[in-house]
Amino acid sequence: MRRQQRSKGKRRYPPSKDSGGFELNTPRQQDSTPIPKKPFTTEASGVSGTYENYLPQSADDRTIQQKAKAILDQIELHVENYYRNSSSSASRPDNAELAVFDSPYLPASLASLLPRSKNRVNIMKHALAQSITSSISPSASPARSLLPNEYALLPNTITSARSSVSTKAGSAQIMSRWRVMTAYLRPDPINDATYMAQRDKKINDTVQSFAKAFAPWKSTGYKDEERARSLSAILEDAANLGIFLFSQPSTLQFHWPSSSEVGPGRIVVSPALVKATDEKGQGLVESQVMVNQVVLDA
Repeated sequence: MRRQQRSKGKRRYPPSKDSGGFELNTPRQQDSTPIPKKPFTTEASGVSGTYENYLPQSADDRTIQQKAKAILDQIELHVENYYRNSSSSASRPDNAELAVFDSPYLPASLASLLPRSKNRVNIMKHALAQSITSSISPSASPARSLLPNEYALLPNTITSARSSVSTKAGSAQIMSRWRVMTAYLRPDPINDATYMAQRDKKINDTVQSFAKAFAPWKSTGYKDEERARSLSAILEDAANLGIFLFSQPSTLQFHWPSSSEVGPGRIVVSPALVKATDEKGQGLVESQVMVNQVVLDA
């Protein structure tokens, strides 16, 4: 199977604008020997507080790169395997279904671009990748997010147009610590039946919607059930990736350049993954590219 060649060379992006319970100790029996009190120390005093030892630690760059690239590659391969450039004369596109996958990083709507493009597969790759990566971003609306509600509610509120929290001093550092603490304190999402049921319903809705929207270009060599199973598995893996990226102390974001930045006749089919802050939440002068974007003919 022919694989797409990824754009070479390191790219640098400016930092993105997007940027509990208590344990009750059982009473001790009285003892004549006094118990010495150990002072609680913090980073401000030069020593990390003991709670820091329990929080999720940052994964190494290679692990982050491998996990993210695996999902992005799966998205590309899914479209390559199950869809084609030519359309079926027996099926007409449903513009309302296509609109669900419209992207702010394309020069026009899918209903406008697909009929006049010779590289429809590339457009479908972009549409699917943009839909999935946005659904695992902490700033996604809770209604379409594949992350637990606790992960999405606060970031979505902060990035709303009426919020000024992101401009407050130290907000990036505090959000970094909040993410890690939330990931530690919240029960494991995989063992949360309520979350899993909500996630699976959203996955099923996305699978059905994508199949209807791009039905005119589906490959006839596969059954619809195979196509659905493939995309369901990708979305499940993507949700797990989103949870993993959320728990990292560094801020990791998928970067989609605008159509004007890419240039005419070109399209980003797979975004870059960039690290916007260090492990303390301090913004990097230049965001570190973890996974390169893929740009092809539109």
